Amino acid sequence: MSLIPPPYIHGSTDDVEVARLIRQAAFVASFTLDELDAAPGARVLDLGTGVGAMAAEIARRRLGIQLTAVDSSPSQLARAEALHPVASYVLADATALPFADGSFDRVHASWLLEHVGDPLKVLAEVRRVLAPGGMAQIIEVDNVTLRIAPPLPELVATFELLNAAQVAAGGDPWIGGKLERLAREAGFARIECRSIALVGDDDHPDVRAEMNEEFAGICESLDETLSSAQLVSARDAARQLRTRGAGTRIEYRPVLLRAFV
Repeated sequence: MSLIPPPYIHGSTDDVEVARLIRQAAFVASFTLDELDAAPGARVLDLGTGVGAMAAEIARRRLGIQLTAVDSSPSQLARAEALHPVASYVLADATALPFADGSFDRVHASWLLEHVGDPLKVLAEVRRVLAPGGMAQIIEVDNVTLRIAPPLPELVATFELLNAAQVAAGGDPWIGGKLERLAREAGFARIECRSIALVGDDDHPDVRAEMNEEFAGICESLDETLSSAQLVSARDAARQLRTRGAGTRIEYRPVLLRAFV
């Protein structure tokens, strides 16, 4: 099978990007994977697995499952297989999965639909490969929800450029706000959809530190997307984020979808 993955705004799968994705997965798993109920023996698909970081988190938390992981990037799958040999890794397009109807009890995806041109087609495929009684759990971005105080103009400017690049690549940096409607159009029988309030402030300093590092890493990951001048500003945003502590606040609200067959 020959696949041409869509442009990835975060660039090549180098060691820096792999480290960012592994750290991101650990953080995301801390507020999403408790709801991914999968008993030993359950057939679980991690869709858009990338370098396998979330597959590793799933495998660590759900012992005894049968885990399959799919991505359209050969380079990312190669890193996944080398770093996280916890799943059967499959090179495939999320809009045309090479699995029979009803092949999985659970499907997980994190930060996938923001990158695809036809999220409805992906959700329809997810529904097709889920067995009766199965559930899909999907976490997605909604970049309009980013808030930071005191203001950090360099971060705002960088995210405006990120959003524009994502749209130009065929993605959607605001897909979270559309998940419920898309899941209904895909034909899921029952849908639970909610925003997750991630707030880092003086009452939640550990969350603040993790979020500051997460968004700093995102700014730096655009080194193959931004111009030289834009990248100077993005790196300045990353530097300032990492120095922020007491008296500062950062908020972001990703959207979690749980859709049942």
